Amino acid sequence: MVERSFDQLVTDLGTRRKDGEPPVLLLGAGASAAAGIPTLDALIEFLGYKDHREKFYEYIQSESPDGVYRQLARYLQTQPQTAITPGYQALATLCAEKCFDLVLTTNMDPLLDDALSAARLWRRDYLLIVNGMVRLIDRLTPLLKAARPRVKVVKLHGDLFERVMAWTKAEMDTYLTEIWPYLQPAVANRDFLIVGYSMSDERVRDLVESSGGSVWFTSRSAIPDHLRDNTTMRFVVDSRCAFEELFPELVKALLPATPRGVLDPTIIGGLSTSPLGSTVLELLPDELGHAVEQTPTALTMDDATAATLAVKGPKEITATAFLLAEPRVIICDRYSSDANRVGDTVHLVDSIGNEFSANIIASNENYPFGPTVLEAPAELRVPGLRLNPDPLLVDDEVQILVAAGTKTGVSSGKVTATGISSTIAPIDGDVGDLVELESFVAPGSSGAPVVDASLSVLAFIVAGAEPHTPRAFAYPAQSWAPMLDGLRQDS
Repeated sequence: MVERSFDQLVTDLGTRRKDGEPPVLLLGAGASAAAGIPTLDALIEFLGYKDHREKFYEYIQSESPDGVYRQLARYLQTQPQTAITPGYQALATLCAEKCFDLVLTTNMDPLLDDALSAARLWRRDYLLIVNGMVRLIDRLTPLLKAARPRVKVVKLHGDLFERVMAWTKAEMDTYLTEIWPYLQPAVANRDFLIVGYSMSDERVRDLVESSGGSVWFTSRSAIPDHLRDNTTMRFVVDSRCAFEELFPELVKALLPATPRGVLDPTIIGGLSTSPLGSTVLELLPDELGHAVEQTPTALTMDDATAATLAVKGPKEITATAFLLAEPRVIICDRYSSDANRVGDTVHLVDSIGNEFSANIIASNENYPFGPTVLEAPAELRVPGLRLNPDPLLVDDEVQILVAAGTKTGVSSGKVTATGISSTIAPIDGDVGDLVELESFVAPGSSGAPVVDASLSVLAFIVAGAEPHTPRAFAYPAQSWAPMLDGLRQDS
């Protein structure tokens, strides 16, 4: 048995978020019970079948789907129905902030659906897949493989509102048998985090253990007897692992700079000193050919990911760049872009792996890191980031978006010093006008946007420190934003 502490779990999740490699999250009935949803035993008792479980199953199977829905609808929702519990609010925030991208749940209730709708995720950002409703052969595989929507929620045992639900062990086995050939490739070589689930279902346990990744099992009190001989899972037993405590604790530990609640459109315009631009939504096709709404300005972390680009050299990704909304141009670190430019163009890769070249339209030759400004190609039809040239202050909390291949990792941090000079190899001599950050940054960080909680750009990264050292340097927007004024006038 491999035991791990709560703090080790937090550190592991933070590293995964930075590297763009989130675990698969598996939720069980404990998540719903903690939010006030009755357990199966409580439902059986409510319907008058206490101590007669088999008769309850007979009753469920004899009823029509609509009849089951009418009996159980108000008991499979929170009371009042408009309430979203702190645990589910926090989980939705973690999904929005790239800590999780695939959630498997055995629960049939709408708690996570409601939380995602209320948090900073648009419908284009997440996909709800109900086992028993999807035509598996021709739809499930491309849905699970699609880069967007990034967040997928798979309801393994059906869904209350779809009137498709598995109650008996035989029904659950059938549901999992049908989805297995399509779900197994999606979780191959991926790690798992298990919350509120005992792993008593052998089929689900087989799915997890056959994935080939590491498995973190959380419990607030004890390890189930049937798992005690397991020598591969990492067990975290801590009172904070109860569902309604775990996810709020993770938000506090992993996302200090990103409070998330219901998005109020009336305050968006005040989040940055730069114009927001039009708020009219534009319908654009996603990679599956579906029409999805795109905003001209990034409002969610998925928007910010789409606006973060990789600079590609002859053989590999070498740096990061980002798309601004106003003016609509791409910003990159001049030192890195100069090393990889081809004539007057720079080769870029977007968040889903599309490659294209962008023309250089301006460059500050008087500062080692520029920036270099690139023309935004017409085919890059994604929202841009706002610009916030206000001065950074010590202890300001920030996030850093780093392009790493076709994924984007996110690091959180804070400002530790402003207006400083530092020697940054291989620049000859000290470089001034820098901001120091306490943050881990991954390879390929040069040019990475440093953003605030509203996803407005405050600076871009110019250098990190030694491996495993939480120190980085950034060039503040306050210094290079005036360079863009002429571009706005020209446009």
